[in-house]
Amino acid sequence: MQSLAKENSHLKQYVTEVMKRLRDNEKLFSRMFKLESQVLGSTDPEDLCFNLLRGLRSEFELDMVRFWFDRSGVVGQCKLSTLSESDLVWIGVEEIEKPGLNRRRIWLLQLSRGDTFDWLEPRDRFLQSLCLMVLGDLSHPIGVIGLGSVDPDRFSPDQSTDFLEHLAQVISLTLENTLVRERLTRIAMTDTLTGTHNRLFFQPHSHQLLSQWFGKGTIVSCLYFDLDNLKKINDTAGHATGDQALTLVSECARAVVRSQDPLIRMGGDEFVLLLPGCDAEKAKQLGLRIIKTCQQKLLGDIALSISMGLSVSTKGEDKVVKILVDEADQAMYVAKALGGSRLEIADMDSSDGE
Repeated sequence: MQSLAKENSHLKQYVTEVMKRLRDNEKLFSRMFKLESQVLGSTDPEDLCFNLLRGLRSEFELDMVRFWFDRSGVVGQCKLSTLSESDLVWIGVEEIEKPGLNRRRIWLLQLSRGDTFDWLEPRDRFLQSLCLMVLGDLSHPIGVIGLGSVDPDRFSPDQSTDFLEHLAQVISLTLENTLVRERLTRIAMTDTLTGTHNRLFFQPHSHQLLSQWFGKGTIVSCLYFDLDNLKKINDTAGHATGDQALTLVSECARAVVRSQDPLIRMGGDEFVLLLPGCDAEKAKQLGLRIIKTCQQKLLGDIALSISMGLSVSTKGEDKVVKILVDEADQAMYVAKALGGSRLEIADMDSSDGE
C-alpha cells in the first residue's frame, strides 16, 4: 500500500509538472501569436522594428532588445529615425560573415559562464545570457536581433530553439516584404528621367496644411519653375536632348538646396521645389542661383533658360500645400510673360531677372 501511495504521489507530481508546462507553453503560444500579428501587420521597416521592440520587451520581459543592421544593404536605405542609438547599431555585413554568425539562424550565449560577444557595449555589462537571431537569407544576411536577459538560464545553449527559429523566419520574411513594398513605393513616386519626386509623391500632401507635412510654425517657401525653351530644344536637337535638358535643370536645382528639400517634377518641364525653414529672401537668392546655374549649361549652342515663381507661407499663415504651389505657379507665368529667365514673387511688386 505504501508503495502504491508513493507511486500515486510521484504520478500526481508528474501530472502537475506536465500541466504547468502545458500552461506555460499555452502562454508562450499566446504571446508569440500576439507578437506575430503585430509583426505581420507592420506597414514598413520602421513600423516593423518599432513593433518588435515594443512587443519583445513587453510580452517576453527582456532586458535588452537591439538591432544590428548592415548599413550598406537594403535596410540602410530606409528611414529608421524612431529608433534610438540604444535600439539600433549600424554595422558592415562582413561583421556578420567574418565570425561566422550566418552559419546558423539562432545563437544562444551564456555570458555568465564565459561566452563572449564583441558587439556588446559597457552598458550591457549586467546581461547574463543572450540570444542572437540572424535575419535574411543566411548566405546574404541583412542584420541581427539581440535579445538579452539578466537571467543566466534564460538563453541556455542546451535549450530548444524551435520557437526562436520560427520567430526569426517570420521576422525575416516580413522585413524582406516590407523592404520590397517600400522600394516599389519609392520607385512609383520617383520620376524615371530626372530622379526627382513625381506628381504621385505630391498628391497625398497637396490638400494638407503645411504644418502637417513640415511641422507647426515652420516657414515654407515654394519655387515653381519650368524651361523657357524646351520646344526649341526638341525641335532643333531632338527629344533625347530635350530629356537631357530636363535632367540638367533638376541637377542645377539639387546642387543649391538641401537633400531633404522636396524637388518634384509635376509633369512635362515643370518642377516644384519646397523649402521648409526658408524665408522669402533666402528662397529668392536660391532661385536666382538656380536660374544662373541653368544659364551656364549649354546644349549645343542653346543655353538653358527657366522662368520661376516664388511664394511663401509665413509662420502664422500655415497655408494648404496646393495653395502655396498654385501661388508660385501663377508667379512663374508672370515671369514668362515678362520675357522669361527671371524670378517673380507672388503677390508682390518686386521682381528680379537676369
